[in-house]
Amino acid sequence: MRSANRSANSNGVGPMIEPITGSTIESMVEPIMDAIRAMYVGADPAHDFSHIMRVFRNAKVIGEEEGADMQVLLLAALLHDAFAEPKNPNSPDSSESGSTDSRSARRRLVDDLLEKMEISAEKREKVLYAVEVHRFSRGIVPKTPEARILQDADRLDAMGAIGIARVFMTGGTLGRALCSPEDPFCRAREPDDGLWNLDHFYRKLLKLEAGMHTVTARRLAERRAAVLRRYLQDLEEEIGD
Repeated sequence: MRSANRSANSNGVGPMIEPITGSTIESMVEPIMDAIRAMYVGADPAHDFSHIMRVFRNAKVIGEEEGADMQVLLLAALLHDAFAEPKNPNSPDSSESGSTDSRSARRRLVDDLLEKMEISAEKREKVLYAVEVHRFSRGIVPKTPEARILQDADRLDAMGAIGIARVFMTGGTLGRALCSPEDPFCRAREPDDGLWNLDHFYRKLLKLEAGMHTVTARRLAERRAAVLRRYLQDLEEEIGD
């Protein structure tokens, strides 16, 4: 997606962000792509800008079928990890670490960006709400259609072939071992994905299909869940148990 042309703002400092004037997806997001991309510089590999764009595409597919407010939904998809800190060894499942002041400051930056785009206060709050509640680790069932779809879109990216790749990218970042040598498939113990990569399948990934909110996401999740299960079956044949 190419970046829109911008001119300097009135005080000559930085680019002017143009308001949304068109009805197409492209006209909505092009003016902010550079600003959005900058928010994810330094993100951990599983939550980088490519992840953002995959969630954006998932949200677009689901939202169009489910009749969402696409402006709210797609802005939330682009911004959904903007409050997050990079993963760290003390926070294996979440990027929620960091001080309250730091998160509040990033939230204000996102709100300012939306205000510069002339997004109404009501819609800004809907975008921010969806971003705030989307994470699996928070355990929140969203109240708005757009927030529910964002959760579905984000969780789809944790499933299937890409989900498997992301598990092991994160595991490498955190220095986790592949699996427990005594019980790699969590048959007689509770999963601990702070220690073992494979445990993340049992702690989170295999639970995602049942938690999808929308008909469209449930259909997409069924195929991706089958990929996860097949991988575990193949892995068990290769490493034994």
